[in-house]
Amino acid sequence: MIGRLVSLAVGAGLAALVLWYLLTPKVLAAFGDAVRGADWPLLAAATLLSGAVQWLRAWRFSVLTYGTPALPDGRLVRIACKLNALNFLLPFRLGEFSYPILMQRTFGQSLTSAAGVLLWARVFDLLTVGAILTGTAAALGVVPDPAISATLWVAAACLAIAPAGLAVASRAAAPLLTRRSVLALMAPVSRGATAVDGRGAPLAAVVLSFVIWLVFGLLAALAANAVTDTINPAVALLGASAGNLAFALPVNGIAGLGPSQAAWAALVSTAGVPWSDAVISALAVYAVTFTGALVFGGVAVATGAQR
Repeated sequence: MIGRLVSLAVGAGLAALVLWYLLTPKVLAAFGDAVRGADWPLLAAATLLSGAVQWLRAWRFSVLTYGTPALPDGRLVRIACKLNALNFLLPFRLGEFSYPILMQRTFGQSLTSAAGVLLWARVFDLLTVGAILTGTAAALGVVPDPAISATLWVAAACLAIAPAGLAVASRAAAPLLTRRSVLALMAPVSRGATAVDGRGAPLAAVVLSFVIWLVFGLLAALAANAVTDTINPAVALLGASAGNLAFALPVNGIAGLGPSQAAWAALVSTAGVPWSDAVISALAVYAVTFTGALVFGGVAVATGAQR
């Protein structure tokens, strides 16, 4: 009980601190105008896209679990939606623990195997989002120094090919990781390595990782353009990448409100977007993703009731 109260207090404090930083008097004045002039059909379309992102995540889970590029069934889509909702609702990324439990209850998969699959998915996410972030930052010239810009391009290229390299390396490492030795401590990794050993599965998982985050970038662009007219798709992709990396941090605000929005505003403003528009668009993207998480997570719970 005390632990829950402490986590709630930390999350609330972090969210309050970020909002205090973002919502200056000028931003608050512009916020009311943005809400009154918002393009609600565009926001609705962005919310629907959040459901498409969860379906793509479920597809990647299917690829990593079964080693084939077969499409996911409804049960796996519901698990992906529940996982996304719980990551918003629970502090300190505790929602991640729901995935192995749900996979065990629904499909009978062992907890270590499911944890391995989730670990691989998160590694692919980190590398893919990092590649998109550095690539868009270089393309937009966020850092005018030519040497730093060139470094960003090199980093983007390395991060882009890293998931494929890891997938190939895992096939060679899987027998070693499963031996009875100190490396047995890496059981979840070895389970994931075994899962991606299927024909065509590594490439499919890598491609799906990029598709997931590019679709999310489209979602962010729609949400941002529903409330502002200063953010083009490339800038939205930059902000979305920064926000998603921040959302992956173990410490977050209440219901996902906190570092993610601050990261979006900070990166988008460096691309020349006025601070008010940067903050308003960050809150619009948050509203869309949070609403989508609750809606599709609620549908998943309602349609997949189990004992």
